[in-house]
Amino acid sequence: MPDDVTFGALAVPSRRQLLQALRSAAAPLDAAALAAATGLHPNTVRFHLDVLIRTGFVRESPARQGRRGRPRTVYEPTTAGTQDTGYALLATVLVDHLDSTDGGEAARSAGRAWAHRLRPKPADRPDDPQDITSTVTALFTEFGFQPTVTADGGDTRITLHACPFRPLAENHPGIVCAMHLGLLQGLVEQGGRTAIDARLTPFVRPHECQVDLVTAGA
Repeated sequence: MPDDVTFGALAVPSRRQLLQALRSAAAPLDAAALAAATGLHPNTVRFHLDVLIRTGFVRESPARQGRRGRPRTVYEPTTAGTQDTGYALLATVLVDHLDSTDGGEAARSAGRAWAHRLRPKPADRPDDPQDITSTVTALFTEFGFQPTVTADGGDTRITLHACPFRPLAENHPGIVCAMHLGLLQGLVEQGGRTAIDARLTPFVRPHECQVDLVTAGA
């Protein structure tokens, strides 16, 4: 399952609440039982269950019953969904917490630390600005951001046409985008180019973000 689909399915607290209720139950539950367990309206429960079913976290089946008539539909978590949700749930919980505690600076520091792990040894001599651009572009391509590069004099603009963390970023740009900014700044620092200012502008268009590598003072 693609990461953006996983994050999207679990970015809504009500869906995580439903999934937790299903995991805690001794037997499959129907929509009415889930509504009672979570306090959500039955129609809201059904809407979120549809999303969880489409993304593979929940399966539905007819309830076994001895009487005639149309059987109830019951729901249970899938084994695959239980395995796949671990990292997504952890990321969502951490981002929720950071956003509630004004953790943007902590997120940016985490991004810098990420860059230092990706490139643990600073350059012996400052990288050429083109090398910095190539490093950033290669890594962001690997992560699934689909970058394209345009140059304007000594400055460089990198357009990110996709975001593998988009659902989380849309709900928590002050955390997710701050972490990506820290990653950019860390990559520039590890390249020995303190005179390059890495800037990130989230969602300049609905599906695009913008990176600018600008000579300091510009």
